[in-house]
Amino acid sequence: MPGANFAVDSVSPFPVVASPKALPAAKENARVGHALSLVEAGTYGNRMARHLHLANAPMISVKTHHRAHLAVTRLRSETALADRTTPFPCEGAFTVQLHMRAVSPVKLWLRGRPVPVETAQDDGSVSILPLEQDPSMYLGSAFDMVQFYVSRAALNEFADENDGRRCETLSWPFGKVDSRLKNLALCLLPVLERPEVATELYVDHLVFAAHAYIARTYGGIQSAPSVVRGGLAPWQLNRATEMLKANLDGQIALSQVARECKLSVSHFVRAFKQTVGEPPYRWLLQQRMDAAKELLLHSGLPMVEIALKCGFADQACFIRAFRKLLGTTPGEWRRMRMQ
Repeated sequence: MPGANFAVDSVSPFPVVASPKALPAAKENARVGHALSLVEAGTYGNRMARHLHLANAPMISVKTHHRAHLAVTRLRSETALADRTTPFPCEGAFTVQLHMRAVSPVKLWLRGRPVPVETAQDDGSVSILPLEQDPSMYLGSAFDMVQFYVSRAALNEFADENDGRRCETLSWPFGKVDSRLKNLALCLLPVLERPEVATELYVDHLVFAAHAYIARTYGGIQSAPSVVRGGLAPWQLNRATEMLKANLDGQIALSQVARECKLSVSHFVRAFKQTVGEPPYRWLLQQRMDAAKELLLHSGLPMVEIALKCGFADQACFIRAFRKLLGTTPGEWRRMRMQ
């Protein structure tokens, strides 16, 4: 995707993990508090939902290498807001709001003062609110938004890892449609609906991809030429693939693998793809499929056990992913090769 650090294949199979019962206790505990955390550290998730008079909102959050927060929340209602929201808490962060349906009228205030904006927002339009200016808003019709929470600390970290020029603010014409960000949001919707079955590796990939796009497109942060060139060194590739294979279910953070390779997340993903031809989550999915094919051919295990051994949530998820990658079901694939 132009302007992003990570390529996102929107038609790739939805990576899923083994159910909690199938995961060792240590592995299950390890993923609590990371990408699939339900604890908000800023104005996103249920904290943002309360401002919009919503009972709750699906959310996923990720921490960067230096533990800055990134989060994505879906906020939707079939009715308009009864009144303008209370001001969002002042903090060093931005809320980037992508409208998934048209909404009108829209009104915005910064530090209590009205901001002149187009009152009708189209499907795919974007508004950026700096939380440092105590923003509040009014939505006069049913709405469906994907909110990207981007802390200033995360933006500074991204800049320091790339061209070194920190951005003062994020800029985008209020209400202008951004089809690229919407494509990223569409990839995130299945994860937001069922975060409990998404692999940590895949969640990280999507959220960091959105963050990279926002930092570049709205913040003007570019990659240094030295970062763009070159793939992983042999020792880095060996260490990365070793770690990924040891976590076949995908419950490992991108930042953890990148740290072992002494790279930032964005540099690691770019170098990994340049070296092997696909991003880490996609490569790991192929390893899971290769392991499944070995078991299909050389074991008498039932399909459900093969699914769990290879890190899938259940037999149905395994069959669905297998069909999308190979164009046939595991059972049909096995029968064709056993004839």
